[in-house]
Amino acid sequence: MVAPAAREGPRSGEFFAPVPLAFVLLLVVNDRLLKPRFHSALTGKLSDIAICFFLPLFVSELLGLALGLAPRARLRAGAVVATAVYAGLEVVTPFTHVVIRALETIGPWFGIVRPFQMTSDWTDLICLLMVPAAVAHGQWRLGVLGQLK
Repeated sequence: MVAPAAREGPRSGEFFAPVPLAFVLLLVVNDRLLKPRFHSALTGKLSDIAICFFLPLFVSELLGLALGLAPRARLRAGAVVATAVYAGLEVVTPFTHVVIRALETIGPWFGIVRPFQMTSDWTDLICLLMVPAAVAHGQWRLGVLGQLK
């Protein structure tokens, strides 16, 4: 149960907006169209950039909807979770293997039957610079909506 003080502000608003959804679209177009046709360092980074922008906002939105966390707290939590998961996938091989096995288990439930793969590269960590940008966008978005407290 969440204390009433933690329920200040709305439960959503930062993820289902044009900019984060444009980053989701970038990820889908890149992974489904660009990577197969033009596999390069650029197409590899585009997905990472997209994930590092929308994941903190997605986690934040989920925390707001599921737990009613206050906007600032959930934006911070979304940033921490996204950073930990992304960095773990990039540099902790056992964590990457566990996630791939999990995706291969649940993928067919969503119609995804192709094998999952991840290419780990320490230089991908530069994409984590998108996390503070996402948090700033989330704060701006909720502030514009008059919801940030």
